[in-house]
Amino acid sequence: MLPPHLRVNYRKAEEVITSFIADAVKASNAEGVVLGLSGGSDSSVVAALATRALGSSKVKAISLPDIESSPESSLIARKVADTIGIELTTIDITPIVSSVLKQLGMNYKKSDKVIRGNIKVRTRMTVLYAIANSERRLVVGTSDRSEWLIGYFTKWGDGAADLYPIIGLFKSQVMEFGKYLNLPLEAVSRPPTPDLWPGHTAEGELGVTYDVIDEVLYWLFDEGLKPEEIPKASGIPYEAVEKVLELHNKSRHKREPLSAPFRSFKEL
Repeated sequence: MLPPHLRVNYRKAEEVITSFIADAVKASNAEGVVLGLSGGSDSSVVAALATRALGSSKVKAISLPDIESSPESSLIARKVADTIGIELTTIDITPIVSSVLKQLGMNYKKSDKVIRGNIKVRTRMTVLYAIANSERRLVVGTSDRSEWLIGYFTKWGDGAADLYPIIGLFKSQVMEFGKYLNLPLEAVSRPPTPDLWPGHTAEGELGVTYDVIDEVLYWLFDEGLKPEEIPKASGIPYEAVEKVLELHNKSRHKREPLSAPFRSFKEL
C-alpha cells in the first residue's frame, strides 16, 4: 500500500495517458506503436494502456532476450501479452550483441558486464526503431519517473523513444497501476530488473530500494524540501537521501545533453 501522499487516481491517470497515446499516434500519422515487453511492471503497464488507447491491432510488442536473460522474463511477458490480448514477437539479440563485441575485439562471456549490458540495451532500441521505421509506428518508451530522475536507464538505449506515457509516475505508482489494470501479479510485483546478466536486479545495482527512492524524490521535487529536511518529513536516514541525490546529480547528462557554449557560429 502506498503512503497517502503517493496515491494516484488511476482511473483519471488511465484516461489522461490513453488520450495522450492516441493523440500522439494521430498527430504523427503513424500506423501504431511498438514497444519492448520485458515482463516487468513498466512495460506491462505501458502495453496495457497503449492497447486501451489504440486497440490490439495497433500495438506491437517485442520480447528481446539474449543468452543471459532470465527465462522467467519471457514467460511473464507472454502471459502479459495474452492477458492484454496482443501478439508478442520474440527476437533473440544474442547474435547481434556477439557481433558488436567481436568487432570490438571482445569476447561475449569475458567482456565487462556493464559494457555488454549497455550494448544489449542499445541493440534493443535499434531493433525497435527498425520495426518502427518499416511499419510506420512510434516507439513507446517505458521509463518511469523514478528511473528518469536517478538516471537508471542507458543513454540512447531504453531512454530513447518517441513518447513516454508513464514518465510522470514513480516506480511504486506504476506497480500499483498494474494491479488496477488487472495485469498478472508476476509482472506487477516482480523485483525490477533490466535483466542484463544473471541475478541482475535494479535495487541490487542501485544499492537502495525504490520505496526509498520514490519517497526522497517526492519530497525533493514535489514538495520542494531541502535534502536535510527530508529525514524529518519521511523518516528516511540522511545517508539514503544523499545516495538518491547523488544518483540524480551524476545522471544529469542523461536528461540534459551537453551542447556547444554558443548558439550559432556567428557568436564565435
